[in-house]
Amino acid sequence: MVGAAEVPMVNFKVEIMEGGTVLKSTEVQSNSDVQAAKSAATRPVEPGRAGNGGWLRVTHIASGRTSEFVFG
Repeated sequence: MVGAAEVPMVNFKVEIMEGGTVLKSTEVQSNSDVQAAKSAATRPVEPGRAGNGGWLRVTHIASGRTSEFVFG
């Protein structure tokens, strides 16, 4: 039985960025953009973007909505 609090898994593209350059791209299934970022990162992440440093761009594949995360 699926509980009301459960969110279905959806596809996200997670890109490891350095400034404006994509270093690596992968697709993951997750409940949210935050969980997608955490599952693809090798370090802790938090919402935000580093100016010229490393960060993650997470794209919800179905809608195209993007989120940005900086390494914490």
